[in-house]
Amino acid sequence: MKVGSFIPEQSESTLYAMAGDDCSLHHDLSRLTPKQQVDHQENQVLTCALQVALVGLGKKKDHIALGTPFTDPLWRETLSHYSEMFSAMGLDSVPEDQWQFHPLDGYYESVAASLPDVDLTNLYMISGSNEPLHQDPEALAVSRNVNSKLHFAEHAPLAGLPVPRTEVYSKRVIRERGADHLFLDLPNGVMVKLLGLAGSRNVFAVDSVEDCLDQIAEYDDDAQILLQEKLDIEKWREMTVDLTITPQEITISNVRQILFAGGKWVGNFISPELEVPEAHRAVLMQVGAYARDHGHVAQEGVNCGIDYFVSGDELIVTEINARWTGGLFPAEFLRRLAINQPAVAFFDMVPVAQVDSVRAFQREHLFPATGDAFTYVPMGFTPFAIEIEGEERYFVWQVVAGDFAAFVEAKRNALTEDAFPTADLILKEALS
Repeated sequence: MKVGSFIPEQSESTLYAMAGDDCSLHHDLSRLTPKQQVDHQENQVLTCALQVALVGLGKKKDHIALGTPFTDPLWRETLSHYSEMFSAMGLDSVPEDQWQFHPLDGYYESVAASLPDVDLTNLYMISGSNEPLHQDPEALAVSRNVNSKLHFAEHAPLAGLPVPRTEVYSKRVIRERGADHLFLDLPNGVMVKLLGLAGSRNVFAVDSVEDCLDQIAEYDDDAQILLQEKLDIEKWREMTVDLTITPQEITISNVRQILFAGGKWVGNFISPELEVPEAHRAVLMQVGAYARDHGHVAQEGVNCGIDYFVSGDELIVTEINARWTGGLFPAEFLRRLAINQPAVAFFDMVPVAQVDSVRAFQREHLFPATGDAFTYVPMGFTPFAIEIEGEERYFVWQVVAGDFAAFVEAKRNALTEDAFPTADLILKEALS
């Protein structure tokens, strides 16, 4: 059996095992700061939604390692509901008798003790936590390098890649005012980037040294902090792309526009209209070659996400993610279902008390939803009830293709006002 972080479209039998790997890439999970502990736990929660999506993206001969929280009767029933929806949409999904359940803490040790007979084990990324599966120090070293913001800041300019102004300092130097000049030179603000946390949890926009120190208060003085020029969003548009890298070729698998509302990431916009101009494509291929030169490659194909900004023919790369990305999942659902309409992929929350109504709403508008202004593609959910303002809620993850305003109107008519609040924000701010 071969273990790695491969692209989704594999013909061989595969075990999918993914459970919040970002933090353990650079940190010892037993020595996290209080904030890192919270961030890691939140990442584990959200990764459960990815596990559900893998049920839909897998094949009849595949296996999926799910978290034990899914065995709670409410969530087990919801998981079966999602499996039924995947089948109803025509996906060749993983059957229930090939689902495994493992504790989120000690997940990979548990998976390693009960491996099925498959050709591949597919991971979100090669990391420290999943070493019981890959047992490959060299692959771990490669992953730590190509997924490191600090490594990219040092090596990308040497490879001729266009990047924002970026400087790295220890917290001590920042505290002793050694980085003040950078803040003076960058009137649009500074992006603070840290190692080893998932997604937006390791990136902050700050306007001053004081703001920066507040964000990194828990870190030791020796911690390396990346400070990067904040680009003017009036001029630049943020994009992200996934590349497939093999020894023979590098290809673009999908391109997405990042959606923001209230200053925060809220989802991805995916559309056939988002074409990659040749001037941009040449740079993106150069980034893929950079990742491959640093060891991120496999015959089965590996994914490499690139975050970048565009303005006309100009392109600036802010970071790379040599692993599966959150946007790879919706792009793969759309590809397999042959959906060519503009689509929005997003996380949202719904009340636990409305679980039956939400299921009915999902079934009513489920792809292909022939004749409707929009179609609903479920991807996943998190098996945790989170209390917010006195009411228990849970996360749902989906793609809405077609008329997003029609989706918002439909959910308002079918559900209470507090269901899918992020959809309202997306319609009001991100798509306006």
